[in-house]
Amino acid sequence: MVNLAMEKHDNLLPAMLVDLVQAPIRWQIVKIAFSQRIFDHLATPITAQDVATRLGFDAVRCELYLNALCAMGLIEKQQGLFVNRAGYGAFLQSDGEKSMGDLILHLAKTRHDDLELLLKGGETSAPLDMNRAEHWDGAAKSLFAFHRSVAGEQMFACLCELPEWETARHFLDIGAGSSILAQKIVASHPARRATIIDLPPLAQRMTQEQLADFPARDRITVMAGDFNHVDLPENQDVIWASMTLYYARDLTAVLRRCRQSLAPGGVFVSFHEELCHERTLPEPHIVGRLIPAMKGNDASFDKDQIAQAMRAAGFASISVRMVQTVVGPMAVTMGR
Repeated sequence: MVNLAMEKHDNLLPAMLVDLVQAPIRWQIVKIAFSQRIFDHLATPITAQDVATRLGFDAVRCELYLNALCAMGLIEKQQGLFVNRAGYGAFLQSDGEKSMGDLILHLAKTRHDDLELLLKGGETSAPLDMNRAEHWDGAAKSLFAFHRSVAGEQMFACLCELPEWETARHFLDIGAGSSILAQKIVASHPARRATIIDLPPLAQRMTQEQLADFPARDRITVMAGDFNHVDLPENQDVIWASMTLYYARDLTAVLRRCRQSLAPGGVFVSFHEELCHERTLPEPHIVGRLIPAMKGNDASFDKDQIAQAMRAAGFASISVRMVQTVVGPMAVTMGR
């Protein structure tokens, strides 16, 4: 979406406002597709009549709906038959290798609500407490889907660009959310080992579900606990913290413990969004996190906040670079 505050072309405003009217319709179309698993039925070419029969839809309206999915570029229509676009099934089908359905539906529950009621001081549901293990247990499927579909590859790419990566052998992921990144790391070199620290419900899911059949399971250690309190393993070549430092009770203290756990020549890497312009940008983070913020989870870091905490924690050398991701720009802050 165009940020008009950063543009000089006033003629963009009418188009943006009209597009905002379309946006909720697009979301309803996609929400139904994922919740009804419509993409599963479009793995091979099929008529609208057959889709309607399988799902109990009105046949005429079903074709109009499928035409809309075509217009959005998610599926194709040829000679009256509908099918997922080539390569998209992996993301759209419930059994796809990179299926995003659970993630998208969970994000909507977190990010969509009655904004006007919240503005007037009302509450539409219980306050959002992301410090509770129960919250993350409920979010486990969406976190796994997020990492499996896109985030895991993006995070791994960041690690591969580190000067220390070629010789790195011991990796620690603080508040991992899933085992996807650890799997990629140990699969990238036969001598690499990874340790994951996460809250007990997530740690249990990783051990019992995500890693049960992983061939290099013996090179991944899962530690159940709160990273604010557990003893961190020593002599780590790389310590990684992605979108988890919001929950540090004392950020400087956590970073100091991470520095002390690094091996000589090791590096600590933070992967978090940073807000600027008096917390009005970047737009993806401001708008995407608006509802959680109104429910008491306004946790995003300000620009350079993590770097400053790293200095206070005793890191001798700190550098920052920005990377673009599907959820918006992220700051990769490295401490040595």
